[in-house]
Amino acid sequence: MAGTFELIAPPHAPFHDDGSLNLSVVERQAEHFAAAGIAGVFVSGTTGESLSLTVQERLDLAKRWIDVCRETDMDVILQVGHNCVEDARQMAAHAQREGADAIATMAPSFLKPASVDDLINCCIPVAAAAGDLPFYLYDIPMMTDVRLSMPEFLTKAKDQIPNLKGLKFTNPDLVALQECLHLGGDSPETGEFEILFGCDEILLAGAMLGCPGAVGSTYNFAASHYRAMIDSFESGDIASARTGQHEAVHMIRTLQRYSFMPAAKSVMSFLGIDCGPVRAPLSNISLAQKSLLKAELQSLPAFTGVDFELAASC
Repeated sequence: MAGTFELIAPPHAPFHDDGSLNLSVVERQAEHFAAAGIAGVFVSGTTGESLSLTVQERLDLAKRWIDVCRETDMDVILQVGHNCVEDARQMAAHAQREGADAIATMAPSFLKPASVDDLINCCIPVAAAAGDLPFYLYDIPMMTDVRLSMPEFLTKAKDQIPNLKGLKFTNPDLVALQECLHLGGDSPETGEFEILFGCDEILLAGAMLGCPGAVGSTYNFAASHYRAMIDSFESGDIASARTGQHEAVHMIRTLQRYSFMPAAKSVMSFLGIDCGPVRAPLSNISLAQKSLLKAELQSLPAFTGVDFELAASC
């Protein structure tokens, strides 16, 4: 991802009202992303409720995204992580057969790897199942509770995982981020690995430290705000970039007050893209809460100029 900082959206898994997978929404999601200048999609991540889907549902969703994105310039990264490594291998092999651009995997999070070596041993068969597809480790310790050194992982894993590309680093540890970016080079530009940042609240810090791109939940509906923030940073208007970052934090805090995941899905419905309810163990917000959320968001700078239209299903 050379050149301009790239934004990658992790799409919501679309469901019917009864909770079943609604693959017909994917094309509309992709059209929305393409119009917003999104460079790629990170399918079946945390935002996509991946571990609440069956393996077959994840295979079906992956194929649909790959098929739809063939008509766009967007790359498809499939997150295949699972508590069962064999299931992760199955999804990785499917990603290669169907034509994904890359895969990623998170660490098993129930019976957890206790060391970097254990984590590498989980990743080796998954990466191998994807053939020569680029492989990213998805580091998200706040969800997996696997808190291992990513600089150590990259240093050790590069000789054991030939297709290791880098990390999706959803981790606020900016010291470790810098170390990862500089491995094998004198600067992030000459570093050995591609580190995609995953913390929307401090995206500006990731860009400043040298990340070439980022994957973030709120890029689903606020990509234009982040694009303007990054453009300000790249043009040297640091004050405007800082203001944009602070406004993004305000937006995220607002969503969190309503429960982030169902609130974020509601925002998609405000844009006319109904991704349906969330799955248990998450709880959906009420119609009254959606109405209040819509009014609050419309008053925020991050949504200036955004045309909200409350979908009929809301």
